[in-house]
Amino acid sequence: MALLDDWRTVVNAHYISNIILAVLYFILKTTPTVCTFLFEDCKLEIKEWEWITFLGCVIVLKNRKEATINKYISTTCLFAKILNVVMFFKQSPGLGIAYCVLCLLQFIFLPEPTYNGPEYVTYFRGPHLEEELEKDTRVRWFITFYAAWSPTCMQFAPTFSEVSAEYSLNNLKFGKIDVSRYPALAEKFKIDHSAWSRQLPTIVFFEDGKEKTRRPLSTKHHTLKFSSTKENFVKEFELNEVYNQCKKNPLVVRKKKDD
Repeated sequence: MALLDDWRTVVNAHYISNIILAVLYFILKTTPTVCTFLFEDCKLEIKEWEWITFLGCVIVLKNRKEATINKYISTTCLFAKILNVVMFFKQSPGLGIAYCVLCLLQFIFLPEPTYNGPEYVTYFRGPHLEEELEKDTRVRWFITFYAAWSPTCMQFAPTFSEVSAEYSLNNLKFGKIDVSRYPALAEKFKIDHSAWSRQLPTIVFFEDGKEKTRRPLSTKHHTLKFSSTKENFVKEFELNEVYNQCKKNPLVVRKKKDD
C-alpha cells in the first residue's frame, strides 16, 4: 500500500516532464524522422553508449540510500539531464542551449510538488521555548532550529509540517524557532547558525523537558550528514515508537472543582 502511494505521488506534471527531459536525447536520436532533421547520424555512437553505461553506474551508487521513489526518480533524472546537456552540446551548441532552456522552463513552471496540507507546529520566540519545555515535562517535543535564509531549512519545512500533522498528540508536539532571530538560543543549544553552517536545520527531541537526541549530530570539528526526508526523520528518531508510547499514556487533564 505504501509503495502504491509512493507511485501516486510521482504521477504529476513535474515528474513526468522530468523523465521526458532525462530521455529526450535518446528519443530524438532514435526517432528516424526527427533524427534526420536534427542530427547527421541516427545511431548512438559507441562513446555515447559508454557514457550511458557510466551514467547507470553513477545512478546506482547515488540511489543506494534513497528512501522514496520520488527521490530515486529526481536523482536519476538530475544526472541523466547533465549527460543530455553534454551530448546535445557535442552535436550542436544551439541544441545544447535549447535543451538548457527547456530544463530551466521546467524548473520554473513545473516545480517539484511539496506538502500543502495542515500542520500542527508551534512557532516560538526566544525564551518562550524554554518556558514551554519546563511548563509540562510530560509533553515530548520535536523542535526544529532553522534559519529563514537557509534553502535547506526551507526544503525541510514541508516535511516537518507533514510529520506534525500525522503524529501530533496532546503529549507529543512539534515546534520551530528561527535561530537567525534568536542567536543566543542557538548558542545555548550549541547550534552553529552562521552562513556556512552545516547544522541547519537541527531537529532536537526533548523528553522530560531535557534534550534526548538531535540530528544532525555534531562534534567540535565535524557535522554528520543527515538526510532530512520524512522516512529518515521517522527512522532516526524512532518516531513510530515514540508516538505509540505517547498514545498509550495520554495526558490526563484535571478539572477544577467548583467551590
